[in-house]
Amino acid sequence: MKITIETGDFRQTETDAILIPILEDDMHNELLLIADAALEGRIQAFLNLGDFKGKPKTSSVLYTNGAIKAPRIILIGLGNYAEITAEKVRQVAGYTARQTRDMGLKSITVPLPPETQDDWAQAAVEAALLSLYEFKEHKTQSDDKDEDNKSLGALTFLVGSEVEKSLIEPIVERGRTIANGTMLARDLSNQPGNHLTPTQLAEKAQEVAEATGLNCTVFDKATLEEKGFRTLLAVAQGSAEEPRFIILEYTPEGEGHDTVALVGKGITFDTGGISLKSGKGMDEMKHDMSGAAAVLGAMQVIGHLKPNVRVIGVIATTENMPGSTAIKPGDVVTSYSGKTIEIMNTDAEGRLILADALAWTAQYQPNGVIDLATLTGAVIACLGHIAAGAMGTDDTLMEKVKNAAEKTHERVWELPLWEDYDEGVKSKVADVQNIGDGTAGTIAGAVFLKKFAEGYPWVHLDIAGTAWGVKGSTYIPETASGYGVRLLVQMIEDW
Repeated sequence: MKITIETGDFRQTETDAILIPILEDDMHNELLLIADAALEGRIQAFLNLGDFKGKPKTSSVLYTNGAIKAPRIILIGLGNYAEITAEKVRQVAGYTARQTRDMGLKSITVPLPPETQDDWAQAAVEAALLSLYEFKEHKTQSDDKDEDNKSLGALTFLVGSEVEKSLIEPIVERGRTIANGTMLARDLSNQPGNHLTPTQLAEKAQEVAEATGLNCTVFDKATLEEKGFRTLLAVAQGSAEEPRFIILEYTPEGEGHDTVALVGKGITFDTGGISLKSGKGMDEMKHDMSGAAAVLGAMQVIGHLKPNVRVIGVIATTENMPGSTAIKPGDVVTSYSGKTIEIMNTDAEGRLILADALAWTAQYQPNGVIDLATLTGAVIACLGHIAAGAMGTDDTLMEKVKNAAEKTHERVWELPLWEDYDEGVKSKVADVQNIGDGTAGTIAGAVFLKKFAEGYPWVHLDIAGTAWGVKGSTYIPETASGYGVRLLVQMIEDW
C-alpha cells in the first residue's frame, strides 16, 4: 500500500472514501462539523439516531451523493479521548484498513487535525501496513478470485499546511520503515524449511546489509570448525544442510557510542533431532527461527534509521535433524566458551546454538545484549500468546526492554532468574546439562543461557508464545507475527 501526505481540503479530494475519526465523548469535532455542513446536516441526523456511538473498532459508512468529491464518508470510532493509547490507535487503524480493503476500496483519505500526536500517527501507519500483510508467495492460484481483486492501494493523510506536512513526513516514514522490517521478519518466519535454509538466511542477511549499509560477515562450516563453535556444529551435524553464523554491524559516525548486541536463534527447521517431536504441529517448526528473523528485521530498520548506538546483530542458524550423525542424548560437547555440556535432550537445541553465540558476543564488550528465541513450550503454558518471558542479569537493561515493550505493545513479563534455579541444570558428567529438572522449563532455559552470557548485561526473551499463534489483534496475523522487531528498534532509539 502506498502512503502519501498531501495538503488540501478533504471536500475536494478525489478518493474512494474520507475517513473521519470520532471520539465517543466528543462527537462534534471540527472535521465532522465541516463534513456535516457539506452534507446539509445528514451526518448529525444520523448520529442523533444513536446507532453509531464512536466506540473503538466500530464504523459507519455514509454516502455523499455528490455533496463532496469522495462518494463515501466513513466514521471511525476511537473511544474516549482519555483512554486513547498508541496501541488503541493501532487496533483501530488495523481494523479500518482491513474493513476498507474488504469493501473493495482502492484508496482512502484521512484528514489529520493539527493536534494529532506523533506516536499516534506512527502507530496508525504501522498498523495499516501490518494489518494488510499476507504471505502468498507459494500460491499459484487463489481460493477466491473475488478476494484477489480486493487490494487497498493508497492511503493519504491530509494536512492543512506545508508546515504540518513537513512535520508529519518523517513520522510516516519511520512507521513505514518499522512496518517493513516487521514484514521482513514475518516473511522469513513463514517460509517453509525447504525455502529458507541456513545458507539462504545468510544470503538474505547479506542482501539486507548491502541495501542498508551494514557490515555483514558470515561464517561457513569450515570457519565455525576453525573458530570452535562446537555446540552450533553439534546441533547441525544431523542435517545435510550446513550451519551458518551471521554477524551484522551498524556503527554510527563519531566515537564514544554504546554498543548493543541483538542475538537471534535461527533453527530453520526443528524436528527435535533424536529426541523427535510428535508429528502433530511439526510443520510449525519452520517458525523456530523467529528470533533470528526479528534480529534481521530490526537490523534492516536500524540500517535505515541510523540511531546513535552501535548495534551488532548476531544470528546462529542451522537445522535440527535426526540424521545418522546427529547428536544423541548423553553426548557431551565442549562449547565455544570452553564449558562442557551434557546433551540430555536433543530437542533443547536452541539454547545450544545460543550458548556459542552469546559467548562469541562478549568480544564486542557490549553495554547490553538481548537474545530472542522460540526456546520453550513452557512459556506458552505460563504466559499464553500475550507476552514473551523475560529473564536477565541486569535490572537497568531489563527496564529498557520493559519500557520499549510497553510503547510498542510487544509485551514482556519478567520471570525470576534466582540462583536457586541453578541446581536444576547441573550435570553429573559435564559442567552443565541442557535441560532442567522438569520444572520451571522457561526459567531453566534461561539459567542454562546465563552460564554463557558472561561479562555483560544480558536479557533473554523467550518468544515461543508470541512469534506466531497470536489471536485477537487487528494488525497481527495468526501466522508469523514479526514479534520483537518493533520492540528492539524502540529500545535502540530510546537508548
